[in-house]
Amino acid sequence: MDITPLPSTYCQSGFTLVELITTLTVMVALLATGVPAMQKFSASQKMMVAVNTMASHLHLARSEAIKRGLRAVLCPSLDGESCSESMQWQQGFILFADENANKKRDTGEELLRQFKSNNKKPQIRVTTTDGRRRIGYQATGEAPGSNLTMTFCDTSDFVDPKAIIISSTGRPRISTLKPSGAPLGC
Repeated sequence: MDITPLPSTYCQSGFTLVELITTLTVMVALLATGVPAMQKFSASQKMMVAVNTMASHLHLARSEAIKRGLRAVLCPSLDGESCSESMQWQQGFILFADENANKKRDTGEELLRQFKSNNKKPQIRVTTTDGRRRIGYQATGEAPGSNLTMTFCDTSDFVDPKAIIISSTGRPRISTLKPSGAPLGC
């Protein structure tokens, strides 16, 4: 009977229990710090998209009013055809040429732009200051009436609120404070 010794290069593959527990602990620690950071990043991106989308529509409304020489109105809309009486804009809004200056979309008035949210429950809530349910731009580019503040709030509270402030001259500006300098509230 010939007994041959095992070669010296013989290795055992696999993990020990200590190595497995250490690897799992490191993975859990990475996930615990990475997931909240990713959620905050995602919420921040959604906030930027919402603010920039609204700002671009405000600029478009102003330029269309000047170009057409008549009032252009931007208002919240649930159906994409007519203005709603809500002061919440996150479900959608429309821009139309208001030929008779009554701030309502009548038959024959051209729908210039329509925005509708795909989300049934949007993460960003958009509200306007009391008394301003519609934003009307005159042919001069002015938005008559008092200053308007559109506040953008993250419903998950990962991101601080932002605002678009529209002066009576019609120019929108993005801010992290109220026009008075006070912090925004949601």
